[in-house]
Amino acid sequence: MSRPRLSICIPAYDMGGKGAEYLAESFDHLKNQSFADFEVVVSDQSDSDGVAQVCARYGEGLTIRRVDFRDGPRQSSANANNAMRHASGRILKILFQDDFLCRDTALEQIAAGFADPAQKWLLCGSGVCRDGKTVEKPMVPQLNPRLRFGRNTVSSPSVLALRAEVGLHFDESLIWLMDVEFYDRCAQQLGAPVILPETLVANRLHEGQVSAVVTKSLRRAELRHVWRKTSDRAGWRDFRAFSYQFLKAL
Repeated sequence: MSRPRLSICIPAYDMGGKGAEYLAESFDHLKNQSFADFEVVVSDQSDSDGVAQVCARYGEGLTIRRVDFRDGPRQSSANANNAMRHASGRILKILFQDDFLCRDTALEQIAAGFADPAQKWLLCGSGVCRDGKTVEKPMVPQLNPRLRFGRNTVSSPSVLALRAEVGLHFDESLIWLMDVEFYDRCAQQLGAPVILPETLVANRLHEGQVSAVVTKSLRRAELRHVWRKTSDRAGWRDFRAFSYQFLKAL
């Protein structure tokens, strides 16, 4: 079997009873993609069989590999890493279970963004969605020097794609800052990303989002972790950004 160009890496779980429904909607958008050379890897931490049933139902129209990860750490960073480890594509496209591609040409544009072998990672435009249809507040990703401390000018991990060969994974010590720390690390190790400004990803807003249950104590712990991890290159502006976010978490 030939290696696919893209692997869509989806960390999945019950998501308050909505996980299977959101995943099915995302699969509907994947079925309509103009680009066909991709597989879907679902790392499943569900306690129910809803996600497994959706994967089986859509298996005729999509190439889907579901990996049971119920024994793994119950957090998005570990679950996303597990999907990435089981992917066989040359490019890994992260897509969170409650988000979806909102352009039928999204994967085609992302694949084209890697035409230059020197380009190692990519970020695309996104918006937010409340009803599963209407996408609002378009956002073009931008890096900033204090990104790792929570000043997120990029958006969710669903806007991210990177070459599998770079071998980078999310820091499994992080939940709240898992995305911004990873973007910062990619920039440090891989250089500037390809930026696709068009809105290709819809970030669904709902009550079951991980961000809705992040406590202040968790935010403080993660800020300390990221500070220790990157303090060797920190200046006074970095300390100011860290302190600002830390004081907000008191």
